[in-house]
Amino acid sequence: MNAWDVVTWLSAVALAASAVVIFWFFLRDARSILNREMHGHDDEDAEDSSASGATPGTPPSSPPEDRPR
Repeated sequence: MNAWDVVTWLSAVALAASAVVIFWFFLRDARSILNREMHGHDDEDAEDSSASGATPGTPPSSPPEDRPR
């Protein structure tokens, strides 16, 4: 086994480990988002959509006029 083989194997291990960590972060965030939607805790979206008359959880169709684009 030469030096390039060792570098290749170490790179593969590093990539696999980082993929596991990224997947763990995804599952953690997805779980919190799903729990928030199931329990109806869309506090930020409710304030924005109530002013525009849209249903909760949907983005407004156009940006508010008082904000710069």
